[in-house]
Amino acid sequence: MGTSNFTTISKLVRPENLNHHGTLFAGVTSMWFVEAAFIEASRVYGDPSKIVCIKVHGMKFIRPGNNGDILEIKSVLAHVGRTSLTIYTKIYKRISGEQHVDGFVTFVTVDEKGKSMPHGITYKPTDEEGQKLWNEVERLKHSDSQTKM
Repeated sequence: MGTSNFTTISKLVRPENLNHHGTLFAGVTSMWFVEAAFIEASRVYGDPSKIVCIKVHGMKFIRPGNNGDILEIKSVLAHVGRTSLTIYTKIYKRISGEQHVDGFVTFVTVDEKGKSMPHGITYKPTDEEGQKLWNEVERLKHSDSQTKM
């Protein structure tokens, strides 16, 4: 990731993390993914008690994890709205650098009653990679608004 401000955590894939195919269970992967994004959002905002997850989007499983893999999970601020923080997260194998998962998680800041509130954070990307992430979040927001269930 091109920015010096990001969160990295490491996870060891253990037998209890595997699915019936013998690879890393998607539910465990998703939990680690959102957890890393939450830690980054908390780093950016400063108060984890006022942050809630509202959406996981654009999450792609690229390759499976295997028992014994050491995975690195990196998260970085990608986009801000008035009350929202969108975090880009990627999971990759520490030794080879092979990417396993990437995508975005959006959080909102809330008051003590659980109502969304402005966070006061301003952010504009300063490098090409940051601008690509910003643009991808804008694209995802637009495509989400076009989808009706």
